[in-house]
Amino acid sequence: MNKDFLYTLLDNMSVSGHEIPLQKKVIEEMTPYCDKITTDYTGNVTSILNPDSDFKVMLAGHIDEIGLIVTHILEDGLLKVDKAGGIYPTVYPGHQVVVHGRKQVVYGTVVNTHDLIKADMKATDLTIDIGAKDREDARNYVQEGDPVHLNTYHAEMLNGYLSARAIDDRGGAFIILEALKRAKEKGCNIGVYATTTVGEETSMRGAHWASSRIKPNVAITVDVTYAQDYPGTKPEESGDVHLGKGPVICNSSMANTKVNDLLKACADARKIPYQAESFIGRTCTDADKIHFAGDGIVTALLSLPLRYMHSPAEVCHLDDIENAIELLAEFLCTINETTDLNPFS
Repeated sequence: MNKDFLYTLLDNMSVSGHEIPLQKKVIEEMTPYCDKITTDYTGNVTSILNPDSDFKVMLAGHIDEIGLIVTHILEDGLLKVDKAGGIYPTVYPGHQVVVHGRKQVVYGTVVNTHDLIKADMKATDLTIDIGAKDREDARNYVQEGDPVHLNTYHAEMLNGYLSARAIDDRGGAFIILEALKRAKEKGCNIGVYATTTVGEETSMRGAHWASSRIKPNVAITVDVTYAQDYPGTKPEESGDVHLGKGPVICNSSMANTKVNDLLKACADARKIPYQAESFIGRTCTDADKIHFAGDGIVTALLSLPLRYMHSPAEVCHLDDIENAIELLAEFLCTINETTDLNPFS
């Protein structure tokens, strides 16, 4: 797998609603490896292998990250913000941030006082200091609507562990793109539509647009899921998921059991480790939107185990990324138009 590309995805900004700069890097990376690349007006990028095939599998991994959006500039030049996605406001005070102005990047610090942090703290309670003299000075660099992200970047830890901002879901986006590359190497002859979707953290609009247009026979969403191998977790709620023990196949009313069985068979055949989790009802991923698109789409969810989701420094394991890539590539080379996806048979 191309770790340099992984770290490019992890270290660049794509706060929900502002994904286009990073999507352009996806296009640059994938152009040599696929037969066709398409885009749409909401911001999705779809890398396509074998576009003439009648049997189509869509892979979806969202490219957007949680963050903040500038909502107001105070008279003293401080910035007020609101959330873009499910942030934890209490992790922001005292933290360095990056504000992506229309003309240039500006660095700042989230205001921190002793009485600011409280249990019911909201994103709108946050204020950012960029060093501006006053409102007029701040407006030379920043405007309402500009995205803000925490000033954290990837770091390789001990024993194959990786820390980064927004592994949710740049990790999933990376997996689907690398899976297309590897499936091509293996001689895959079905249509593969690897879509880096936008807006999952705020509206899931990208998944709806892409799946409605592609109309795949099968769709697999690749996202992250909660690991249960650190203090304060509850494995009894969904499953005992650990980092380093393989990608996670989701048992859900959204997931087609025949697709899940085929994923497991591919993993067993290639001796790829995998884990299982259970969610009854919505998965809170792009899979939910894809499943209901058009006349309904056969859907499954494969997840990367993750610690500290939606925090400044999420943690995953590089082995899980590699095993997810290999599993998806093998799946793409196994499934075809003759595969029985009917749960009644």
